[in-house]
Amino acid sequence: LMNATADGKQLVLQRSTSQQQVYLGELAAGGTRMNPPRRLTHDDAHDYPTGWTADSKGVLFFSDSNMTSLFRQGITQETAELAVNATQIIGDYPALSPDGAWILYHEIPKQPSTERRLMRLSVNGGVPQLVMNFRVVRGVGRYGCARAPARLCVVAEVSQDEKQVTITAFDPLHGRGKLLRTIERDPSTNYFSLGLSPDGSMLAVPSIGVAEARIHLFSLTGGTDREITVKGWPSIAQLEWSPDGKGFYCSSGSPQGNTVLRVDLKGNALPLWQTERNERSMWVIPSPDGRYLALSEQVTTSNMWMLEGF
Repeated sequence: LMNATADGKQLVLQRSTSQQQVYLGELAAGGTRMNPPRRLTHDDAHDYPTGWTADSKGVLFFSDSNMTSLFRQGITQETAELAVNATQIIGDYPALSPDGAWILYHEIPKQPSTERRLMRLSVNGGVPQLVMNFRVVRGVGRYGCARAPARLCVVAEVSQDEKQVTITAFDPLHGRGKLLRTIERDPSTNYFSLGLSPDGSMLAVPSIGVAEARIHLFSLTGGTDREITVKGWPSIAQLEWSPDGKGFYCSSGSPQGNTVLRVDLKGNALPLWQTERNERSMWVIPSPDGRYLALSEQVTTSNMWMLEGF
């Protein structure tokens, strides 16, 4: 923004910068209310929460300040520490193994390729090790894990003819396992945002580009599939199961801003927080103990400058 005084002797400039930062919201009343979030990260990069440590005391986040690193910051700490230092660019949806002992992340090759290397690294550090390779094609290629005492981890990939999505089990130590099921690929379904239930029995996948948001629930244990309509909301993004398995946390965007929602298994949506800014994407990640939500929020800084004698 630039303007001049009436006599033309002075020039006023405004410079603004915006970053996505990680915020923490404390949940109450069984996760149905949230206190105003407080800011956790304080750097000059775009930071996005991607997960939690198993003890719910630290947030894992991805930062564009270093595309080959994943960071960890305690909820009472002022600064972050390096959690993963990779040799390749890291994809932005790492996961924890069900027992919380391993950070699972994938590397994006420098040359264009559909192949990704899924890696594991001990939460205590050490040398990264290859778990397996998997494919990312046309927005399909996502992995995730259940939580102990469940042991299941899955990867979703598109079939060779690109007409189906395959759901395959894998083990963080032993790699690819058996095919669990196939799903007919639907262009209106956002397979990038799939979520595995805490007990490993269901896979939740939201729809996109529809008048009223829907969540598809696919059984991985031979049960019945079903669909939830999220009443009154046109879209949802970045779906995550609640730790108790009784619903989801997600965000819904509109021209007025982003709204953080808790959605139950009947499709009833409860707004928890709304921003006044319309960020492209708002990440919402619940802590394993159900006490907190890690959020991405936009922070804007503006400065005014006056020039004379130009």
